[in-house]
Amino acid sequence: MIHEIIEQSNSNTFFEDIVRLALSGPVQVQPSINWIDGVAFFIAPMQPTPEVVKENLAGRVHYGSVLFTRIEYRPQITVKIGNQDFTVRLRKAEDNPTLVGLAAYLKDFKTTSRTRIESQPTTTKA
Repeated sequence: MIHEIIEQSNSNTFFEDIVRLALSGPVQVQPSINWIDGVAFFIAPMQPTPEVVKENLAGRVHYGSVLFTRIEYRPQITVKIGNQDFTVRLRKAEDNPTLVGLAAYLKDFKTTSRTRIESQPTTTKA
């Protein structure tokens, strides 16, 4: 179950956000993003509350948020923030049936009645 889906139509913004997220953690590593069939995506998990753990053990996975952008595959993306270059690695994830199903859903995702972050500061929420 996905609780929030955010499509970033500007892939540069998507990868900048991923780098900023990686830099905010206690250990800074090169970020890696799942990629399948034209969709790059990041999954933010739900907090492991007792209810979520119980659902997970019953086979129902909860994702807090899924952020994605549509982009052709490249092994890595270079992102410039300020005067520093960072790289984000795209990881082909076609061997994971759950992620393949998620990517297919995202590829067909229509944002007219969902959250969509544009390259401009306008945000539309349903």
